Amino acid sequence: MRGLAVAAAVFMAAPLAAQEPATAAERARFHHIHLNVTDVDRSVDFYRDTFGALPIEFRGVADALFTERSFILLNEVEEAPDGGQASGIWHFGWGGVDLPSQYRWLVSRGVDIHTPIYRLGRGHVIYVNGPDREMIEVNTMGHHRFAHVHLFAADVNETAAWYERHFGLAARRSAEGNPRPVGEGAEFATWEEFHREHRAWSNAFRTDNVNFIVYNLPDYEPVAPWWPSEAPPLLETEPQLGRAIDHFAFSYRDIEPVFERLRAAGVEIVEPITYRPELDMRSFFVMGPDKVAVEVVEAKPIPEGVWD
Repeated sequence: MRGLAVAAAVFMAAPLAAQEPATAAERARFHHIHLNVTDVDRSVDFYRDTFGALPIEFRGVADALFTERSFILLNEVEEAPDGGQASGIWHFGWGGVDLPSQYRWLVSRGVDIHTPIYRLGRGHVIYVNGPDREMIEVNTMGHHRFAHVHLFAADVNETAAWYERHFGLAARRSAEGNPRPVGEGAEFATWEEFHREHRAWSNAFRTDNVNFIVYNLPDYEPVAPWWPSEAPPLLETEPQLGRAIDHFAFSYRDIEPVFERLRAAGVEIVEPITYRPELDMRSFFVMGPDKVAVEVVEAKPIPEGVWD
C-alpha cells in the first residue's frame, strides 16, 4: 500500500432553480474516475510517471491516485477490460502547455500513442492509451491538471439537461439555443456539410475543476473528422460498467437525501446505498443517459477530507 491516507468529498452548494416540480438539486462535486485494471501497481506507476498523479492509500484500505482535486480509483480484474470507444464515456484527460515537446517526451518514454499530435484551433491534441487501453486526451489548456471527462450522447442537450436536473450542474447551452444541426428542418442537410464549419454538435457542464464535454454520436457516414476513419459509425452506446473506464462519481456530504430525491424523480437506481469495505465508503449507483452508470459517494469536502 502506498502513501498517506486521503479522503475527499464536497462543499455544500446553494440549490439551483428547480427544473421540475421536485426539490431543486443540490450541486454535486466531482469525486473520482474508476478504472478496471489488470495490474494495480502498473496503473499507479503509469499515472504517477506520465501525469504526475500522487499514489495514495485511499481511506487507508486501497491503492489509488490523487490528482489535484480528484481521485482515480482502481478495481483489479483478471481479464483485460474492454478499452474500446463504443460507450457513453469516450475518454478523460489532462491539460498541457507545450504539446509538441510533451508529445516527443511521451514517445521517448514508450507511452502507447493512440492518435499522434495534431493541431486544433490555436493548440494541439494528443490521445494516448493507458495500461488497459483506456483512452486519455491531452490538449492545450495552459496547465497540466486533470481537466475533463468526454461523453458521447444520442442527444447532447437531453444528456446535459439530465445532469443539470438531477445534480445541479448547469448545462452550457439550452436545447432552444443548440438545436440538432442535421435533419429535417435543420440548418445543414448532411453531417459532411456541418463538419466543414463545425467540429461537433456538443454541449457541456462543469463541476469543480472538471469539465464534462458531450459530443453527438458519430452514427453517420462519412464519419466525423474526430472519429477514426477506419472505425465504423457508432450507432448507439454500449453499457459502460465493466469497461476499462468503468464509471465516474460525484460526491455529497450526506447521500441519504440525494438518494431519496433521485428515486422520487424516477431516476433508475442501479444499486441502493451500500457500504463498500474495500473502499471504506458508502455510495449508491444510478443509471444516467447513454448507458453510463453514475456513482454518488458520501464524503467530506476537500481540504478537510484530505486529513480524515
